[in-house]
This record gives sequence, structure tokens and C-alpha cells, in this order.
Amino acid sequence: MKAAKNNNTKTNGKVMQLEEQSWKQIDAWDRQNTIFFIPLSPMEEHGPHLPVGTDFITARDAAREAIRVLTKTRPDLTCVLFPAIPLGYSKLATDFPGTISTHTNAISLIVSDICSSLARFGFKYAVICTFHMDLGHLKGIYRGMKRAMKHHEIKIVEPWGPYFYHKEVEKREPQVGFDTKKEVHACFRETSLMNYQYPYLVDPSYKNLQSIYRDLYSPRVLGKTFKDIGITEGYVGSPARADSDYGRWYFQQIVDTYTQAAVDLVEGKKTRDLPQKTQVLMRSLFWYK
Repeated sequence: MKAAKNNNTKTNGKVMQLEEQSWKQIDAWDRQNTIFFIPLSPMEEHGPHLPVGTDFITARDAAREAIRVLTKTRPDLTCVLFPAIPLGYSKLATDFPGTISTHTNAISLIVSDICSSLARFGFKYAVICTFHMDLGHLKGIYRGMKRAMKHHEIKIVEPWGPYFYHKEVEKREPQVGFDTKKEVHACFRETSLMNYQYPYLVDPSYKNLQSIYRDLYSPRVLGKTFKDIGITEGYVGSPARADSDYGRWYFQQIVDTYTQAAVDLVEGKKTRDLPQKTQVLMRSLFWYK
């Protein structure tokens, strides 16, 4: 009877959203085959040309698309979209209006409490979908994941961080004719992404923005804001090079990463971790507030 309810819900072609379900519908889901996708990224300035919701929109839309893919390829799974959470740590961008930066401890508690609540009702799997790669943000997420998994029988994964910090973008991306390693924030990649997803949200002024580069991982930069280091327009990279075809490829990479992580999670396969160096640096960020 439970399986019939799940199948009926899926065949209508609609992504299942938690907020639209009754508690009885939720209680009917198979605990061993239900996966929650939880989008979590902050409102954060993205230069003079992109919306402050760039990371939030991307995480939400990629999670939604991953569910659509799994609904077709893995009909045995019940994939649920949790309401997207517009929060995250973003000290670098705090000098710009529209940036909402939350303490790392708050992120940790949010992740832990949500996943613990799901676990208390017997659910086993959650995928944290974030596109915001600030280490302070990830620190909060991973702390919350660890706390929930320590006290409850639930498995949680955050897949994009490992993909990003293992430099998979650089390894896999199509040839674009220039070095993309310096593309950091509101840059070629993110402007291409938004040009593909929501071109009407991209200010045409991006075509005239000069390339600006900074090493945001330098010890001289850590703990400071963009304006502290002379980034007055809120972007690092070359947005004028943006290409929507690249944006299409990039978006699909995010979707594929979320999708594969969910499958690996429910099948009991080992999911990819952050690089060791990244983990050490993330844990050492004692000043992150």
C-alpha cells in the first residue's frame, strides 16, 4: 500500500515538496528508500551584475532537477525537496547590501536540528545541497551533519564541496581559451551559470566589467572582507567572458553531483570527502563568526 502511494505521487511529473504533504502522506513513505534534498545557501552579493540569490537559486534548482532525474531513473526511491533555506556564512561579502551572513554555529544547529527531526521519525537519508563554498559556511554544515549522525541513525552527505575542492571543475570543464583557476566569485563561471538559468536576472553591464583577480586563500586575506582587500565591486574573476553554453554544462555538473551522491548514499557506497587539506583549514578557522 505504501509503494502504491509513492508511485501515484511520482507519476504526475511533479517534484514532491515537503511543505505540500500532510503528515499522513509523509508517514506513508518507505523509510529505507526516502531521500530528502535540503537546499541551503545564503543571500550574498554577487557583483553589480548578478542577483544576491545566485547561490541560493542554483542550489534550489539543481536539487529540484536532481529529483526529476531520480524520479525517472530510480522509481524505487522517494525523493523529497525540503523548502530551500536562504542562510549561510559569508563574511567576505558583508560590506555589501543584500548579504545576509549567519554565524557558523547557527548553520550547524539548523543542519543538525533538521536532520535530527527527520531521523526521529525514522528517515535515513539527507543530501545537503549548497553552492556556497565559503569554508566558514561548510564548517557549519559539516558540524551539523556530524552531530546529527552521531546521535541518530541517519546518513547525510554534502556533495558539491568535495567536487569543488578536488578541482573537478578544472579537470572536466570544456576548453574556454583562458585560465579559469582564478575565477572565484560572481565570475566567468557564475555569470555563465546565471546567463543559462535566468538571463533576465543578469544585468547587461557584466559585458563591460574588467577582470579582477585576488588570491582569496592567502593568509593575508583570510578573515577579511572584500572591501578590506580592495574588491569594491564585489566580484573576483572575469564575468565579461560569460558564456551560456558553459553555464549549461556547469549546471548539469551540479545536478549530476547531487544525483550521484544520493544514489551512493542509499546504496551504502562511500561518498567523497573534502580533501584533507581543506578539512584541516576548515577546522582551523577559529575566528569565523
